[in-house]
Amino acid sequence: MPNETLIRDIRLAAKELGYDDVGITKPTLPQADKDALKEWLKKNHHAGMKWMERPVRLDPKELLPGAKTAILFISYYRQEEVPFTEKKGVVASYARGRDYHNVHKRRLKQFIRWFEEKVGEEDCCRPFSDASPIMERALAVQAGLGWFGKNNLLIHRRLGTFTLLSGILTTVEVEGTKVVEERRPRCGTCTKCIDHCPTGALSPYELDSSRCLSYHLIESKEPIPQEIAAKNPGYLFGCDICQDVCPHNVRKEPTDSKDFSPENGIGALLDLNQLNEIEEDPEKLYVTPLKRRKAKGLSYNWKTLWNESAP
Repeated sequence: MPNETLIRDIRLAAKELGYDDVGITKPTLPQADKDALKEWLKKNHHAGMKWMERPVRLDPKELLPGAKTAILFISYYRQEEVPFTEKKGVVASYARGRDYHNVHKRRLKQFIRWFEEKVGEEDCCRPFSDASPIMERALAVQAGLGWFGKNNLLIHRRLGTFTLLSGILTTVEVEGTKVVEERRPRCGTCTKCIDHCPTGALSPYELDSSRCLSYHLIESKEPIPQEIAAKNPGYLFGCDICQDVCPHNVRKEPTDSKDFSPENGIGALLDLNQLNEIEEDPEKLYVTPLKRRKAKGLSYNWKTLWNESAP
């Protein structure tokens, strides 16, 4: 099959599955990205996320020996920005609908089935997402899907920062893949994400997770430091501030994907009654990203947000 035909068909298949863009690159990481990760870890900016230290993150081929190609998929998830409201907690945009891990798992299974039939090979693929020990954003930049912003997020040339990544590694070599080596900063003099971060977690192109509101409201198992909790403007789970203020997201319409719609998940705002219902029936969280925090964790977040006893 001519290579240009395969690449065209990959793009068409990705679109049919609901992806908003696709990039194809080599399954190797630039040394600059490896060095940046090592320096970040040395500063302990990963806080309690010890899985970030796994050596496998530096070499995607460790996930699939013999891999020759990485195919990266973009999912656009932006929702309407909601105002902070008394006695309600805001849920970050990505977490209002279905759990994107489940969405990506379903899509990747279908893509792999199609791809293996297309190339006439079996067991030649390995799916991955941000739950896998892989530097997926670095691969996405290398694949030409965007660049790193000062908020440390991937900035897609058309979709901005409200995107989720998933992909596959394959032992099939797709000729003509992109390998973007240039790492020139493209945020110019803009520092809006840094200036608006309520906890001071951001510096240009670097994030200190120990000061990040999202880290404390989602990942950390330790008590939220008082100085961090005091600066929370109203989030119960996650934080979108550095994205909401980014000029690359100005005038971007919300996604039309039902997978990420609040109607198919937990919604944009949670009040005390809803939290009580979740505690009585924790399975309400099962198909949403909030299951990572669990009912007990959400109740704790509420307590620190409103300085009340946990519901």
